[in-house]
Amino acid sequence: MRVPSGVKAPGFQEVAFSPFPEQFEHYLGNHRFSLLNLEHTFDQSIDWNYSGNGKLWTYHLNYFDYLHQPGMTWETGVELIDDFMADIQHREDGMEPYPISLRTINWIRFLGVHQRFPQPIVDSLYAQYQVLIKKLEYHLLANHLLENGFSLLFGALFFQDEKLTQLAKKILTSELNEQILEDGAHVELSPMYHVILLQRALDGYNLLINNDHDLQELQDLLEQKIQMMVNWLKTMMFSNGNIPMFNDSTQGQALEPNTILDYAKQLGFSPEPVQLNESGYRKFEAGDFEMVADVGPAGLSYQPGHAHCDLLSFVVYHKDKPVIVDRGISTYEKNSRREEERGTASHNTVMINGVEQSDVWGGFRVGRRAVPEIIEDRKFLLSANHSGYDHLGCKHYRTWSIEEDRIVAEDRAEGAVDRAEAYLHFHPDVEAEKIDDRTFRAESLILSFSGFQSAEVETYEYCLGFNKRTKAPRLQVVFGDRLKTVISKG
Repeated sequence: MRVPSGVKAPGFQEVAFSPFPEQFEHYLGNHRFSLLNLEHTFDQSIDWNYSGNGKLWTYHLNYFDYLHQPGMTWETGVELIDDFMADIQHREDGMEPYPISLRTINWIRFLGVHQRFPQPIVDSLYAQYQVLIKKLEYHLLANHLLENGFSLLFGALFFQDEKLTQLAKKILTSELNEQILEDGAHVELSPMYHVILLQRALDGYNLLINNDHDLQELQDLLEQKIQMMVNWLKTMMFSNGNIPMFNDSTQGQALEPNTILDYAKQLGFSPEPVQLNESGYRKFEAGDFEMVADVGPAGLSYQPGHAHCDLLSFVVYHKDKPVIVDRGISTYEKNSRREEERGTASHNTVMINGVEQSDVWGGFRVGRRAVPEIIEDRKFLLSANHSGYDHLGCKHYRTWSIEEDRIVAEDRAEGAVDRAEAYLHFHPDVEAEKIDDRTFRAESLILSFSGFQSAEVETYEYCLGFNKRTKAPRLQVVFGDRLKTVISKG
């Protein structure tokens, strides 16, 4: 869809904001960008359609998050905006609805922070909104449609536009109620996306409380949902400020959770205790142990694109340090690495007969899906199973019991089981070594097994972010029908 040419904005409001947190430094000057851990320098003008580093890299180039990085000046920011506007009709990926949504928010924020509103940029923003309203992502829903809604909110207040206002109210009211679960989690169950969308919700709230509008009901709803999201994030965080990297999560995309919580506090939100429930995650703290277990669904039923085969997986920190971790992700490309990183063997769970828990394919697709069943859910004990192997005539059960000096995980594989494999992935800073046939050391912890056939340390690639991996150890434990794993202080 072409951008309307010669469009003049009918008017606008000079918006103002409370301070935002600074973004990552992705623009290095002289047309040099570092996005998704890949650098590229454009010789002459910027090629906004550049595809050499993949579509997601091109998307990030077109988001303009770097307008809010440390040291970004008005002059440099406007130069980048002008370069984009110069041939906007030929910005292919950049004129898709998701990049439009993020870019329009970033441009309006940039103008508001500097309190300067050049008419050509204002007119371009208005023209881009005319494209967005015809391309809203109802076909994708989930975080895409929510981002569309927040962008419409920024456009509605900036242009005092009734059509944008009604669309923003409709989408945000519906999607905030749909996408924020009762325990405060974002419905796609990615802690990384939760942080990103919490920041976006705070940005929207920042806009509403600092500018005139007639959207008090939406502001009240947003305030309620932000508080719930803040509570969930604080509950899920480890004491050192990390979040577990379940589902599509990785480092370097969302700002640090504590940075977002500080931003929330600045806008009047303080975390309150919450009982994890609907999200399917459970957090345990005992002695020097912190553990988060996943007994929830395989992502959003109608949009499982960010879901992994991580049912009955868990993550363990000891003395504030990560020991047993989720691998995370390093790519969104539709390739074998993407399938592997979403697969069962990339998580701290059990694979039966070499078959995936759920049928993940095509980058963001899921066919057959494992469904969890929680059997027992108490303060220091959790037991569950899932349906992922029902089609094989098999069932995987796992029970955790958490004590001050140890964690015990008991696995049971029932039915036509030829081979069951349990995986434990260690953080790259952890050295795993075999002590004897049934005992291993992982830094300050001892892992002992009973009921197994073999247990070996092997190597996997831990994801430090998109396009960035490092070697780390993991344990592969083969067993028949029962396995007991004891994780205790060394």
